[in-house]
Amino acid sequence: MIDRIRKKYHHEMRLTRPVGVSHKTISELRREVKLLEHTVNFWRERLNNRAFGKIKSGNLSFSQWRDIYTHNGWIEAPEYRNFYNPKGVTNSDDWASYELDKAHLTIWRVWHKYHKLWSLRLNKLEAERFDMRRVTQSTYTTIDDALFVCLGLSPSVIGSTGFDKFSLSERKFEIKDIEYQDYLGNNYITNTGLYLNDGYGPVEWYIKHKNEYALIERVATRGQPSNFTDSFRSQKFLEWAYKNNYIEEVIRKIRQTKDSPFGEVFAFKLYYELLNEGIISGPFEYMWEWNCPWASLHYLANQLIERRLVNVKQQYKNITQYIDYTSTRNLAKQYNEIVNTDDPEETRPYQNENTLIDRALSRLVLERDNQLKAEM
Repeated sequence: MIDRIRKKYHHEMRLTRPVGVSHKTISELRREVKLLEHTVNFWRERLNNRAFGKIKSGNLSFSQWRDIYTHNGWIEAPEYRNFYNPKGVTNSDDWASYELDKAHLTIWRVWHKYHKLWSLRLNKLEAERFDMRRVTQSTYTTIDDALFVCLGLSPSVIGSTGFDKFSLSERKFEIKDIEYQDYLGNNYITNTGLYLNDGYGPVEWYIKHKNEYALIERVATRGQPSNFTDSFRSQKFLEWAYKNNYIEEVIRKIRQTKDSPFGEVFAFKLYYELLNEGIISGPFEYMWEWNCPWASLHYLANQLIERRLVNVKQQYKNITQYIDYTSTRNLAKQYNEIVNTDDPEETRPYQNENTLIDRALSRLVLERDNQLKAEM
């Protein structure tokens, strides 16, 4: 419903999402990702039941596979690359195909990777500061970007790690059909089933069927068939989204300068260095606008302590007395929990942004150390 009390939209407005929209969307998506665990566990159990639990690698050769069943007394049907239970065949667990057994490992890996990818994506979306510049600074916007805005998700993640070449129609884990025969020579094919929903993965399917998708598609195409490769004028979308309360005008907040845990002298020095690196924006006397992911704000709070630039005991609370922190997530959890611990090379998320912070703080440390030397 259109709010008639609000200002009329104009293109110079500074815009953001309403508070709480992101949290609601991410909570919904986490429930969908949680459901994926049932499928991952199902295929893990199926895999453990094949070849007496001996399939640990995709490099299992036919002769190694054959030895497993021979050792356990199963009868070979060599013309079909099969074995069957000498006690009789009553269900699919009583016979085994080399291709089918290996397919169980492949299918489990696909679902495991898909679940892992979306878990990482949601962590990143939750930690990302809402940033609409992909839309507001472009003449045209994609339906992908517009949908993210309406769902309260930052389109700035698109194109970054985990979202490279992202679209709802992506088929990142698609595999070819796997052909196999049973012990009687009947031919079959199998696949992961990941893209059974009209070619969409489960999470993408859920997002595509949000009401916002249909509404944006209608705005973009005037009711004509469309897909996620389409784009339309950004101003057309922004005006529609503003009128329908998907976005709102940013209202600057006056900072309580009399309650300044870092002291206003140091606060101004910090402000200047962060502003110089493009990490923040806005006037000094107002709450500073953060231009990096929220995980990097956590990093800044810790680095101010570690470099002994400030002497406070509640660094996460104190930094938000200067920075306009709009996330609903506890800032203390914004950094460590988004590390992909399964990847030994991914130990510092948002390293580029943190390098800017390091550069700004290094100048403050140098200034402090030079001043101490001069006083000696």
